[in-house]
Amino acid sequence: MNGMTRWGGLTILGWAMAAGPVAAQPATPSPSEVQRAEPVVITATRLEEPLEQIGGSVTIIPEEVLRAQEYRTVEEALRSVPGVDVQRSGSLGKLTTVRIRGAAPTQVQVLVDGVRVKSTTTGDFDFADLSLDDVERIEVVRGPQSTLYGADAIGGVINIITKRGRGAPSAFVDVEAGNYDTFRERAGVAGTLGAWNFSLGVSRLDFGGQFPNDDHRLTSVNGRVGYALPNRGELALLGRYSDADRGIPFRTVFPDFALHRTQADQFALVSLEWRQPWAAFYEHALRLSRVEGTLTFRDPDDRFQQRSRIETERLEADWLHHVHLGTLDTVTLGLEYRREEGTNEGLFSRATDTRALFLQNELRLFDRLFLTGGIRHDDNSGFGDATTARAAVSYLLRATDTRLKGSWGEGFRAPTFNELFFPAFAPCPSFGNPDLRPEKSESWDAGVEQQLWARRVRLGATYFRNDFRDLVQTALVDPVNFCFQAQNVGRARSQGVEAEVSVAPTDTLLVTLAYTYTDTEDRVTGQPLRRFPRNRWALSAIYEVLRGLTLTGELFVVGSRFEATGQPRSPGYTVVNVGAAYRLPWRWGPLSEVALHVKVTNLLDEDYAEVPGFPALGPHVVAGIRATF
Repeated sequence: MNGMTRWGGLTILGWAMAAGPVAAQPATPSPSEVQRAEPVVITATRLEEPLEQIGGSVTIIPEEVLRAQEYRTVEEALRSVPGVDVQRSGSLGKLTTVRIRGAAPTQVQVLVDGVRVKSTTTGDFDFADLSLDDVERIEVVRGPQSTLYGADAIGGVINIITKRGRGAPSAFVDVEAGNYDTFRERAGVAGTLGAWNFSLGVSRLDFGGQFPNDDHRLTSVNGRVGYALPNRGELALLGRYSDADRGIPFRTVFPDFALHRTQADQFALVSLEWRQPWAAFYEHALRLSRVEGTLTFRDPDDRFQQRSRIETERLEADWLHHVHLGTLDTVTLGLEYRREEGTNEGLFSRATDTRALFLQNELRLFDRLFLTGGIRHDDNSGFGDATTARAAVSYLLRATDTRLKGSWGEGFRAPTFNELFFPAFAPCPSFGNPDLRPEKSESWDAGVEQQLWARRVRLGATYFRNDFRDLVQTALVDPVNFCFQAQNVGRARSQGVEAEVSVAPTDTLLVTLAYTYTDTEDRVTGQPLRRFPRNRWALSAIYEVLRGLTLTGELFVVGSRFEATGQPRSPGYTVVNVGAAYRLPWRWGPLSEVALHVKVTNLLDEDYAEVPGFPALGPHVVAGIRATF
C-alpha cells in the first residue's frame, strides 16, 4: 500500500490550520442537538419548506445524526429509513443498490444537490462509492415523484445535499483504522469570507477485504463554493469526484473465487447554480450540470472478455420559476433539457435528448391545510413522450399536534440504453429493443403522524400501494438458440405499511424504531417480486452517557426474501452495530476539540448475505481520532 497516498489527506491540514479562527462546532453532537434539527425539506416541492406542509412521505437524515452515528457512506445512513431496502453484494465497495416500497433500483431516482447521478446504461446507481464527505443532510421522498423529476422516480427520490459553508472558517482532520486492513483519512475546511462561502473536503479509504482479491481503494474530493449576490441571491459551484479500484473476488458466487478480476470506477460531477429572488413575488433558479462516469472491468483469466469499458455522460439544464401570491399560493414552472450519452466499448454508443415542462401549485389555507398539485410532460428522443400528474395533501390538527397526510401520483421509468440499444450476437436478434415503452405506475399513500409529550414522542404510520405496468423484462424470444430480448411484458403491484416511533425521554437519549411491511406480487407469474423482505425492522439509539461521551447502537432485523422460482427463499438476518465517541476535555492553541471514536458493525458475527452468494462482513471494528480547528 502506498503510504504517501494513504496519508495524503493530511496535507490539507496545514492549509486548514491557516484558514482562520477557531471553530466552535462540536465533532460529535448530543441527542438533544439531534432533536433540535429543523425539519425543512426541499426535494418534495423544489422549494425549502417545513416538513409539516408536505403531503408525501419524507424522511430527513440531518448532519447531526450522520455525525452522531459515525456513518461514513450514504448507504449506511439509508438503512434506518422506513420503506427503504439497501442491499450490498458482499464487502465494502461492492455493488450496493437501494429499493423503495417494492420499486426496483432502476425505479428510484438518485440526486446529488438535485443533479441526476444514475447510470444511463444500466439505469441504477451504485452507492458503494458515495461517501458522506461534505454532506449536510439526506432527504428521502417515498412515492412517485415523476411530476417534479421525470423518469425513474416511481418508488421515490433520494437527494444528497452537500454542505454550505457557514460562520468563521474552520477545519477538521479525521484518521481511523480497523481490522480487514481498513484505513480511512478525511479532512475538510468550511466557512465564510466576506461574500464567499465554502466547504471543501477530501478522503481516502483503503480496505483489504475478507477474501483474496476483495480489496477496495477509494479517493474522494468534494467541494462547494458560493458567492452572495444582492437581494439574497447566490451563485454556487459544486463538484464531486471519486476514483475507486476494487477486486471482484468471485467468478460467479461464493466460493467460486477469481483472483484477478478487478473493476475501476471514476465519477465526476460539476454543477453551477444561480438562485435569485427578483421581487417578493418572484424568484428563479437556473442550474447547469455535467455528470461523467467510467467503469472499466478486467479479467485476464477470461479468454472471452478480458476487458470492458463503459462511459456515460449527462448534460443537464433546468430552470425553475417560483411565483408567490403572498403566503397563500406558490406556482412553480419548470423547464428542463437533458442530453444523455452511453458508450459500451465495442458494442454500442448512443445518445438521447429529453425536453420537459412541468407546473406545480401549492395552496396553503388557514395555516393548517396544505394542498399540492402538479403535471409534467417529458419528450424523449429514445422512447417518445410521457405525461404524469401528482396531488398531495397535509392537514394539521394543531390542538392535538396531529398531522394527516396523503398523496396520489403517476410515475414512469425510461428504458435504459442497454434495454434500448444492446446489439445482436448471431444467431440471436439484438437484446436491445428500440420499440420499448416506458414502464408506468400509479401509486397512493395515506398516513397519520402524532406528536406527544412536548414533542418528545413522535408516532407515524402510512399505508402505501403501487401498481406497475409495462414493466421491461427479459423475454425468451428464440428457445432453440436460447435468445432473449427486452420487452414490455411485466405487471406487478406492491402494498404495505410503514410505521415509525421516535422517543426522547431525556435530553441525552434518543431512540427511534422503524418497521416496514411490504407485500409484492408479479401479476404475470403470481410470485413475489425478487429480493423484497416482507418484514424489516430498524432500531437505533443515541445516548450521551456523560458530558462528551456518546454511545450509539443499531439493530436491523430483515425477513426472508423470494429469489426465483424453484429456489429457496433467501434467509433473514439480524445485525447489531454499536459505537462510541468521546470529546476530550481540553483545548490547545488552534485545536478546539479532539474526539476519539470507535464503531463495530455486525457485533454478533451474524453469518448472512444481503445478496445470495455474496457473504457480508463479519465483525468490523474501526477506531479513530478527529481533531477540529
